[in-house]
Amino acid sequence: MAHRRLTRMNPGSGIWVIGAGAVGGITAALMTARGIRVTLVCKDPAQAEIISRNGIRVFGHCGDHRVRLRAVGNLDEIGDRVDTVFIATKAHQVNQVARQIVPLLRATSRVVSMQNGIVEEELSAIVGPDRTVGCVVKFGATLHEPGVVEMTSGGRFILGYTDRPADGTLVEIAGILGCVAPAGVTDHIMSELYSKLILNACTSTLGAISGLTLGSLLRKKRARQLFIVVAGEAMQVAGAMHLEVSPFTGRVKYQTLLHMPPFLQHFFIRFTGEKYKKLRSSSLHALERGRKTEVDFLNGYIVKKGKECGVETPVNERLVHMVHEIENSRRTITPLNLEDGLLVSFL
Repeated sequence: MAHRRLTRMNPGSGIWVIGAGAVGGITAALMTARGIRVTLVCKDPAQAEIISRNGIRVFGHCGDHRVRLRAVGNLDEIGDRVDTVFIATKAHQVNQVARQIVPLLRATSRVVSMQNGIVEEELSAIVGPDRTVGCVVKFGATLHEPGVVEMTSGGRFILGYTDRPADGTLVEIAGILGCVAPAGVTDHIMSELYSKLILNACTSTLGAISGLTLGSLLRKKRARQLFIVVAGEAMQVAGAMHLEVSPFTGRVKYQTLLHMPPFLQHFFIRFTGEKYKKLRSSSLHALERGRKTEVDFLNGYIVKKGKECGVETPVNERLVHMVHEIENSRRTITPLNLEDGLLVSFL
């Protein structure tokens, strides 16, 4: 699927990045470094104070920068209305954030979602479809501590509306994001969002229940079998929704993978794991810190849409249940979870 690559930059006014984690921190810092006026909205005053005092250090694939910028601990400190909002919180926090910003939006404002899961339907219901912009973030990022973030791998942004073709406003937003990483727009953002969702539903969730890095995870035959079934259920749902899904590596389509002979499927998945072998699941990070994961917006989204379309998704449904058990301290994180009796019974 073709995307238009853009280099235009518009300094603009009234730009907020909400969420000072890995993606939000990198986005706000590199925009500011390129002369964009940005307000970074942190989760609490303590985090905002650290960033206001020390700035944000961004290092890794993008070089090494320390950037001072405006950081606030809550929206009440801003006062002004906003033109463009980049929501870089976890998926389960989007609903609350959206309700908080509605009174501060203009009719022409745009609200850009930057989550791993699909939140655009929920966001659109709150801020309005005309304001909602979906965004796929394709670079890797890690938060080491407040104000210290790493771009672990290169990548790009893809932006689009869920209900209409791209327009000039979207081009301007892509130009602003071009300060951070290459950015383009598409008329088929749901295809891109769903493609990333499937990959995360396979890797992030399996990494979360097992506690393994991606390389160690995908060396296990059972994990590769689960990867194939999770993706297969997701693609059945996509077919029922009449949704064409973009390739997940930029070249290989999910349907191509699913129709390969088994030995090629396993070779390709294991190769992908070795390429990113040190990667640790963002959901695993959340569980280790005692926080809620985004599983309801990953595998849970597949389950939800499957029920709406009459497609059974038992493996995805079981994985959602298992992650919730870990969140509620009723299950431990261990590679043995890959051999869960009910989970394996669906293979």
